Amino acid sequence: MRWVFVCTANISRSPYAERRMAQLLGDTSAVEVASAGIPGFDGRPMDPQMAALLEVRGVDASDHASRILTEDILRDASLVLTMEFSHHMAILEKWPWATDRVRGLGQFAKSGQRNSMVWDIADPYRRGRGAAKKAAQQIDQYLTEILPLAQESAR
Repeated sequence: MRWVFVCTANISRSPYAERRMAQLLGDTSAVEVASAGIPGFDGRPMDPQMAALLEVRGVDASDHASRILTEDILRDASLVLTMEFSHHMAILEKWPWATDRVRGLGQFAKSGQRNSMVWDIADPYRRGRGAAKKAAQQIDQYLTEILPLAQESAR
């Protein structure tokens, strides 16, 4: 089972979610986590504000290199979790066949509520420590809510 977290450039929210979920799942999980951006650029390091918040939580982000969401990544994913409704729509516009595997992170955490901008996690990039902290807290809350689903899926 492979879950892919998606945000705009794969430098703030989605790599944070990927690394935190991997930490929460531990080494024994059958759920593999990854991240990508739509749109995005390949090879960029993680945003320093979000990386610092990961480090405080005991997670190393120094080796992160951003990547663009591709059809191959999408095909290999059993679940794609987006940070914004716009990411969800961009994926479905480009790859309409993927509708059954794409969900908003907040939507998924709230047991399949209808996806909309209500569940968006605001992009903290270049918006300061406060915005990064708020995004990290939202992501942590949603990840905590979906952790039992990931653990159950891995069984």
